[in-house]
Amino acid sequence: MAVGIPPSADKSYFQRFCDYMKRDTKGVEIATYTLSGVLFVIAYNKIRPITRFGKPSDIPKHFIRQQLPQYGRVQKIEPSIQFGPLLMIKHRPPLNLIFWSRKTLPVRVAGIDVNANGYSWLQSVVVDRKVTFIPIGNTASEHYAECSVYFHDLSSDKKWIRQIDVGQTLLNLGFAKLTVPVSKEKITTKDPFERKIQTYFKTLARSENNAKYRRVGLWQQTLPPKLWPVKILQNAWDSLTLRVVPVSRRLPELVR
Repeated sequence: MAVGIPPSADKSYFQRFCDYMKRDTKGVEIATYTLSGVLFVIAYNKIRPITRFGKPSDIPKHFIRQQLPQYGRVQKIEPSIQFGPLLMIKHRPPLNLIFWSRKTLPVRVAGIDVNANGYSWLQSVVVDRKVTFIPIGNTASEHYAECSVYFHDLSSDKKWIRQIDVGQTLLNLGFAKLTVPVSKEKITTKDPFERKIQTYFKTLARSENNAKYRRVGLWQQTLPPKLWPVKILQNAWDSLTLRVVPVSRRLPELVR
């Protein structure tokens, strides 16, 4: 007489699990809601879809490490003797549900010290513009978040939008000084975050060197004047470059 084999003996563990889940609907609901809740909390902490930043400590540390761009509009420039001009940005999260909030995030342009001319430039050019800002410094300060800041400018033919770096422009105009040491050596670190930061500061250093070479802004009186043959050649080169570049591709005069 053959010994009977229970029907469930030849079923896989997965099939047994599916049968159990079908029978125990209350357990299925609890497991599903728990898993959904955990995934929602993880996703919310990662992207903060509705959080409007109003102080530096609101910015998660992984936003800085991953260099996640943030968006907003510059409401005003707040003068500060201790920290320099601060951009008061009304942050716009991905889901702008709390549209009635008026809080603004104080932002300092990273790596530079802005002078009085730079403050006036910020007032006339950057205020009331939509900007992209990327936190790159320590947000432990309660006074400001250190960021690279970019605004968007429509070309003269209104066919394309260019992104203009506020820090680079201020240095190019001679309206700011670089405040961070920048090594002339090749970047050797393998940390992606450190590489990005060092690359960015090297770009700022090139902008400052360009302003020094042209003796513009604060460097006009700080550095000795260039010899007249060099100055003539420089002016001729600038004039030629300006003529060669199409009008639609030229930067506005206020940011050259």
